[in-house]
Amino acid sequence: MASGFDFGNAAAAEPYCGMLGIRLEHADKDRAKIGLPFREEISNPGNQVHGGVVSSMLGIAARIGALSGLDISAPPLTNTIELHCAYLSSAVGEEMIGESRVLRRGKELTHLTADVKTANGKPIATGTAIFRSVPGPEATAGTPANPPFPVEEREIPQLAKMLTSVAFIGRLGIQMDYYHQGRARLRLPYRADLADSAGSMHEGALGALIDTAGAMAAWSLVKAQPGMRVSTISIDVNFFASAPEKGVAAYSYNYARRKEVYFNRVDVIADDGTIVASGSVIYRIVIPE
Repeated sequence: MASGFDFGNAAAAEPYCGMLGIRLEHADKDRAKIGLPFREEISNPGNQVHGGVVSSMLGIAARIGALSGLDISAPPLTNTIELHCAYLSSAVGEEMIGESRVLRRGKELTHLTADVKTANGKPIATGTAIFRSVPGPEATAGTPANPPFPVEEREIPQLAKMLTSVAFIGRLGIQMDYYHQGRARLRLPYRADLADSAGSMHEGALGALIDTAGAMAAWSLVKAQPGMRVSTISIDVNFFASAPEKGVAAYSYNYARRKEVYFNRVDVIADDGTIVASGSVIYRIVIPE
């Protein structure tokens, strides 16, 4: 028996979507389409849209697509279990469109594919998501976690300060308090406009934090030079638990490198010690010969 509640429209109206400027174009039981006009506050220097914004659009489009077909009588527990985002190109000062399509809708799990393009049709990112919807509250809380590495007091280099002062990172409120030899810790304090409808940090904000933290682990291993070219190749994120009205810290560390390609791991731990998400970030830094 359907609840009669429009879960898809409710997802599009969550505070984090409003902070980004997401608008809902279309949603039905099989597809969803969202738009995002360009604003400087979602960009890197040079008006390049931040990768965390792109992954957020991918995840939000998938979230709306999964929820728009939800047929459930009780208040549901809903969350993305896994999100994969592969970056194809950059959007520079351009409006973006995100679309998702349901591949299979099971009793609890919905598998989706999603894409982000510019309004002119240039491919920006593609990915997949697995979304879970069940009636009633979560039976168990998240697991308390120990930080994956110790953080000692040390001065943050000027390069790291510059990297985390760009428009979108500043708009989110990400703060760096450790950056050294392949490891970084970034904090994201809780704000109401970063939340989902349940008052927890939105999955899109967590994904953007993971994207940024993985890049910082790679950057901490290089010396900035003129002519460098950098980009995120892909991110994979698993969401384990919610943290209502809690800030989070992302611990990122580089565990492998193949010339200009850096493989980085990120664990996100809430202020109460619960591990809420983890992910891998493949980042590319091309240093001129």
